[in-house]
Amino acid sequence: MLEIRNRRVIVTGSSSGIGLDAAHLLHEAGAEVCLVARRGEVLAEVSAELGDRAWWYACDVSDAGQVEGLAGAVKARWGAVDGLVNNAGIAPMATLEDTEPDAWDRVFEINVRGPYLLCRGLGPMLRDGENPAVVNISSSLADRAIPGMMAYNASKAALNHMTRCLALEWAPSVRVNAIMPAVVDTPIHDGRGMSREDVEGMGAMHPLGRIGQPRDISAMVLFLLSDASSWMTGAVIPVDGGILAA
Repeated sequence: MLEIRNRRVIVTGSSSGIGLDAAHLLHEAGAEVCLVARRGEVLAEVSAELGDRAWWYACDVSDAGQVEGLAGAVKARWGAVDGLVNNAGIAPMATLEDTEPDAWDRVFEINVRGPYLLCRGLGPMLRDGENPAVVNISSSLADRAIPGMMAYNASKAALNHMTRCLALEWAPSVRVNAIMPAVVDTPIHDGRGMSREDVEGMGAMHPLGRIGQPRDISAMVLFLLSDASSWMTGAVIPVDGGILAA
């Protein structure tokens, strides 16, 4: 397994799904991990489960004041940051007519403003880090439009372009890349009233014949934070079971 021993990595949205799995894998690979999400009680449990080299900070990534508080806590504990995984996101399903302005704004607040605030607030500490890298969790829906998720699709397209822009701004000191998953087996589907059969059934849309698992994405996160990807920046990488090739 790739190692990122003693690297200091922040993972947002780490209370469930891809973020939770990424925190586990990065910790297994030797990283010190700061778990970030809104639900502090869940983060406390995960941090206790991981044990040494893990700690947590409850934060709404769309709130500038809370992100400033996170940056202060990270500065006091670590001084510098080697990796940032911008995974926190929301994905409501709604047509244009059913998407109220406040709902549209909230999607962009979490999915785009959040990574912006985190990169801006943590940028000085990233530049002081060891081979620092940022990984943004985007979506194949940034490139593959589908009806009924316009706000989400547009927010992830914005995140992709932000990834490329920031990669150029921060080169060569900090690498910035993004991952575009397709359908992944996470709790996000529960809130949509989808049954287990519904979720598994979406595997047929993917040329590889199954939905993704969080570890499929976490493995790419680990690679992009490791020295094995040291000549990669500005890349937006599909990890999607082949759906964008179909």
